[in-house]
Amino acid sequence: MRSQPRATGPQQRPWVPLAVDGLAPAPGAAPTALAQAIDSHGGQVPLPYGHGRCLVARDGDTVAGMVYTTPPIRWVQDHPPAQRAALVHSLVEVELLAVAEPHRGRGIGSALLAAAEETARSAGSHLALAKVKIGAFATMRWYRKRGYTIAAQQEPLVFRTRAGFESCDDGSDGHQLAVKALQPGVVLRRRLEHGTSILLAERQA
Repeated sequence: MRSQPRATGPQQRPWVPLAVDGLAPAPGAAPTALAQAIDSHGGQVPLPYGHGRCLVARDGDTVAGMVYTTPPIRWVQDHPPAQRAALVHSLVEVELLAVAEPHRGRGIGSALLAAAEETARSAGSHLALAKVKIGAFATMRWYRKRGYTIAAQQEPLVFRTRAGFESCDDGSDGHQLAVKALQPGVVLRRRLEHGTSILLAERQA
């Protein structure tokens, strides 16, 4: 995942779903399974639980950047089958956010992230998260400027679902979580529980 800080410059073209924008593979190249799925379903990829969603930003006929979001499928599948459908909208993960080098510094990454958040918010998702490599301080600052809270390494994110409280963490895989509340009235607060720091998503009183 690569992001660039906001900078002033020419306004980017509107972002649109990949399939609606008609992105085609290079001449002679076979489309990937992901591209085929997106083209077949209007910017959405059917998943075992929920949908992956892809948005792109174009500058004329050139793809300047893209963002792909998905429910955290592995986390959902760690739960009993009867609970999985209800958990799909608890979290949305920014799995890929990339801007082509010639187009960086124009706010395209910010626009793509904001569009992805609004799409997820409209679909009922409660929290957005991204995994940032440990030590990638520039990327952490980029997300913080856009309203995300950076969890400490292995710090659990705790939130309420229809089935009660649930939690997730970075999986101890060399990343930290960047988390943002998407729904009105929900805030993130750091608390100590039995001597352990947690990041708690809760509604304001």
